[in-house]
Amino acid sequence: MTQLVTTEEMQELDQYTMTTIGLSEDVLIERAALAALDVLGAGAYDLSNVLVLVGLGNNGADGIALARLLHQLHIPVSLQFVGNANKAKPAVKHQLQIAEACGVPRSEKSDFKQASLIIDAIFGTGLNKDLPEGLQKMVKAANHIESTVVALDLPTGVNGTTGQIMGAALKAKTTISFGFIKAGVTKNPGKKSAGQVLVKDIGIVVPEDFQFSIKEQ
Repeated sequence: MTQLVTTEEMQELDQYTMTTIGLSEDVLIERAALAALDVLGAGAYDLSNVLVLVGLGNNGADGIALARLLHQLHIPVSLQFVGNANKAKPAVKHQLQIAEACGVPRSEKSDFKQASLIIDAIFGTGLNKDLPEGLQKMVKAANHIESTVVALDLPTGVNGTTGQIMGAALKAKTTISFGFIKAGVTKNPGKKSAGQVLVKDIGIVVPEDFQFSIKEQ
């Protein structure tokens, strides 16, 4: 049986794990990155030239941490910010400081066609409105290339609860869901963008009295 969660439920569980249980945000980010690394190492992915697309929220922080782990394994990898990095959340800036100290290269503008694998860490469960027009154009362009895409938690552009496409969505070969599978990747049209969905435990704690709105499937 697999437990699904809505966006709001996942955010509530994240906060409970961090504030009540005391598991720090940095620990959850590191566990998410290690879980993603485990998937990449176990799958048939071409790691000869990895491009990690990172946004300004927690999904981006996971992507930066993953890029660092890949770099430390001497896997060719580069980071590309989607948006103004100066407006990023503190967790993103902190992970970027660590990555830069480790020598992870950044790219201001990348040719998607040169990437053997694209890691989608732009938007996760925090997306609640249509993607900006410029990002929609980038997503649509990326969907027309042959590079494999692996999405962290959710494909960018998919509503985590409803499966609605928020203007445009990256099409992933694999989506790595952290903690629980988000309901949106089990419903079309979001399901079509998610590809194979894998769930990885990163230590999210569920209160004993917590009531999921969706029954196990």
